[in-house]
Amino acid sequence: MSHWTKIKTKLTDREMLKKALDRMGIAHQEGAFTINQYGKSEKAEIKLDEAVGLSLQEDGTWSMVGDFYHSHKAELRKFYSRGNDFSAQLGTAYSVEQAKEELTMKGFFCTGNEDAEVGEVGMIRMTFESF
Repeated sequence: MSHWTKIKTKLTDREMLKKALDRMGIAHQEGAFTINQYGKSEKAEIKLDEAVGLSLQEDGTWSMVGDFYHSHKAELRKFYSRGNDFSAQLGTAYSVEQAKEELTMKGFFCTGNEDAEVGEVGMIRMTFESF
């Protein structure tokens, strides 16, 4: 049975994507990689491990490609059969990093919940002040 997965995102900024992966605690490498499973292969510019990578699509967005099932990393394997959870967590981490960067460029700095921990109702509350 094939577990090959391809999850399309709306994420476009490589640097924000790498910061989001860091925020999630997922180690990654940049380069030109090929993810192979079940006789399928996809190019990946960001490798999370031998079984999972992120591929830059022609439209400028990124897709997760590969198979969480064959990952040797616990932080990735937990997404087996839960690819949408991976996409949602990556999107949230990306949004937090993007907001922090944009606010910093506008003269604000984070004074509360810099780690952007999710609260009890699923909301992230961060406090920023201006210089």
